[in-house]
Amino acid sequence: MVAFKDLTLREGSQVPGLEISADAGRRVLDRLADLGVDCVEVSFPRAHAREEWFRHADDRGLRTAALARAVPGDVDAALAVDPDEVEVIVSTSDRQLEHALGKTRAEAREMLVENVARALDGGVHVGVTLMDAMRADHDFLPDVARAAVDAGASHVTLADTTGAGTPSCVEETVGVVADAVGHDAAVAVHTHDDMGVATANAAAGVDAGATRVDATVGGIGERAGNAPLEEVAVLLRERGDDLALALDELAPAGRAVHDALGVDIPPAKPVLGERAYRHESGMHTAAMLDDPGTYEPFDPATYGATRDLRFGTDTGRGAVRALLRDAGVDPTEDAVAAALDRIRDAAEARGNPLPEADARDLLDDQ
Repeated sequence: MVAFKDLTLREGSQVPGLEISADAGRRVLDRLADLGVDCVEVSFPRAHAREEWFRHADDRGLRTAALARAVPGDVDAALAVDPDEVEVIVSTSDRQLEHALGKTRAEAREMLVENVARALDGGVHVGVTLMDAMRADHDFLPDVARAAVDAGASHVTLADTTGAGTPSCVEETVGVVADAVGHDAAVAVHTHDDMGVATANAAAGVDAGATRVDATVGGIGERAGNAPLEEVAVLLRERGDDLALALDELAPAGRAVHDALGVDIPPAKPVLGERAYRHESGMHTAAMLDDPGTYEPFDPATYGATRDLRFGTDTGRGAVRALLRDAGVDPTEDAVAAALDRIRDAAEARGNPLPEADARDLLDDQ
């Protein structure tokens, strides 16, 4: 069973220009509760406590996580908002250790272990995120993961912080750490979309043993964003994985979250976009009236979305013939030609192709 940790609010708060009001945050949490995500990483309390969101999440039955760097001040700030879980993070690549953290490998390992213990003393569950894991040394990474688990961490998240990973790299990295921690802790994967492969990378992490995926609705996050929760969920489900999600809420919840945040959904966005299930091509619609799966990878209804067949200037005779049969009209050549003219004229007058229901209504009295 693959679970999801949603980071939309925490990652969204890092998007330049995106200001999330208290009310918008509550609306997002309401939809995440409907979706049934395993956990919500609400905020980085050292910067923004957002305690009202933690309490609203509690009221909605959501498990909450607070982010903390591996320093005492961050851990104490995280404990102060009373989360269910504290996620302690530390850089693991040599590049970030030198230029971002200014620490050696040994110092970073010690910081992590000490602050895992500090968080555990606060009476919460503790997980760790190893940042820039896909560029970390494969001797050091399992060593620091094992040290965190021995200190009491219940899970280890491997973060592709810069989005530099590829599926093969992610699979190898997750596999190395999964072998190191064994059954003593769960492994999760956290991917970014800088090279357009965050969804594929998340799936590769699951292939290698990750049982939880960090994701955000619509991929909302800094730079090119994170793995889009809805895309990862559909990919995993369609290939046969069991998911801990209310799948029929996927599209409605995703669209509602974007609405709450005031973030537009690109029309061609997979799963959520308004054109994601729209077809007009004559060859496509004709076949899909007989068998929708002819030109669809999955049934939109599974994820709470609706198929959208359109009829207009690109509609062919085969599609019209199928509509006439459904309407109980003998699809003679003259009837097809007349119906095609009516559809094209109506679409031209409207300035847009007709939805399937309107096209059917137009032909019902033919």
